[in-house]
Amino acid sequence: MLTNSQCLRRPRATWSIALLAVSLSSGAVAQSEPTTPESVKSFADATFNSEVFKGFVANYQRQNAGVINSVNDAAVAQAKATLPKASEYGARIRYGTHNVVSNDGETIVSWMIEAAGADPQQRKVFLAKLADLSTRQNPEAMTFAGFVAEYGLFGEQQNVQRAIELYRTAASYNYQPAIYDLAVAAAYGKAQRADLSSAAALVSQAAAIAPEDSYRVCGLGAFLSYRQGDRQQAGRYAQSCWSDLASIPKALYDDRVTSSQKILLLRNSIATGVDDGYPLLEKVTHDAGPEPQYLACKYMLVNRYRRSLNGSALKDDAVRCYQQSAQTPTDSKESLLRINTVVPGIIGFVPTEIRTLEKLRASNHFHYAWSVPYLPFRQQDVDLFAPFVSHTKQ
Repeated sequence: MLTNSQCLRRPRATWSIALLAVSLSSGAVAQSEPTTPESVKSFADATFNSEVFKGFVANYQRQNAGVINSVNDAAVAQAKATLPKASEYGARIRYGTHNVVSNDGETIVSWMIEAAGADPQQRKVFLAKLADLSTRQNPEAMTFAGFVAEYGLFGEQQNVQRAIELYRTAASYNYQPAIYDLAVAAAYGKAQRADLSSAAALVSQAAAIAPEDSYRVCGLGAFLSYRQGDRQQAGRYAQSCWSDLASIPKALYDDRVTSSQKILLLRNSIATGVDDGYPLLEKVTHDAGPEPQYLACKYMLVNRYRRSLNGSALKDDAVRCYQQSAQTPTDSKESLLRINTVVPGIIGFVPTEIRTLEKLRASNHFHYAWSVPYLPFRQQDVDLFAPFVSHTKQ
């Protein structure tokens, strides 16, 4: 049995032929002629060999031929023109859909991406298009122009103050990336005094617009709320946020997180470039209580010596921390044996962990303190624009 959709797709010629046959058969039925195999065969032969039926078929053959002949090169070209280009599909697969406000916002963002990967001559064409749109106050293009000015991209002169002005104008259109850039500027004191309250208000405004898949907005919001001591708001931002900046409130405020998970989260937060994780590692390992690895001693000393390592002082501090942390045996020989076993492990851990955390930070190219030309702005986007950043300072 055919479904309704299949019936709708059946060619009209088939239905018409069927109706013709039915009408003929109805006449036969109306005459109450007996139905036998021979009579059915005779009826079929008479129907399909009749001049009426042949004319009916010929008419539909002419209609079908007309349809086929109408599909010429011009019609094919017109159909192709309505389809997205393969390069546009490729960009969307790689970069995803961006949070835009203009009708042509996605196309404008694709020009930014193509400009970074194009040869110098093609790049000039894309940059000229974007500059023209910026002068006409297109929010996507203005934010990109601000990004170019802030970092001195593509040989442009670096001008942070102009960048912030462009971000402000673009933000007036409720454009999320521009509002986020203003939050970053306020948080890090770019061309102004750092203002965490203003930064928190701006990132809240950006977060209310839409989620974004690189987790920059929720990550910054979680970190700023933690810095302001707003535990509830930090927890809201951190929920389902995969930014390493959100690792701090997750480690501190989520009761479901184990001690080992807290250590991992805080180590990840250090990789972002913020230093809060060092004293927090000392705190959470201390709060966890005595354990056989003496992690509280280890991370206390990592925090103390991370900027300047002094071997002899480290040894004395390791012995002192062990003695304060362990239940010292009454037997002096047993006590000395334990010191000689545990303390070298503490001393060896500290410089190794300091170097490991430094390497984690150096290898993290996500650049959480960066402004963005668009959102989401992922690792591959950072890598795309990083080679063009000016190394001059104002």
